[in-house]
Amino acid sequence: MSKPCVGCGWCCLTDPCMFSHRLYGYTKRCPAIHWDEEQNRYICKLMLDPEKGEEARSSQHEGQGCYAPLNSWRDDVRNRDND
Repeated sequence: MSKPCVGCGWCCLTDPCMFSHRLYGYTKRCPAIHWDEEQNRYICKLMLDPEKGEEARSSQHEGQGCYAPLNSWRDDVRNRDND
């Protein structure tokens, strides 16, 4: 059962997508992930990019829910930049 994305950052901080790998190489953490203080969640800057956004949204199946609905980060959404 799919659950909506809550912006916990688990996927982008632990296992970046192939779109990120193509742009930045194989990094431990995606350079495009950004903690948004106002929304209290992580935001993918690639999906917001006017030039790359459409491909990023399509490749990540935007709006189709979380790929890891049982991960514990979903219940503890916070800035993990210093973890």
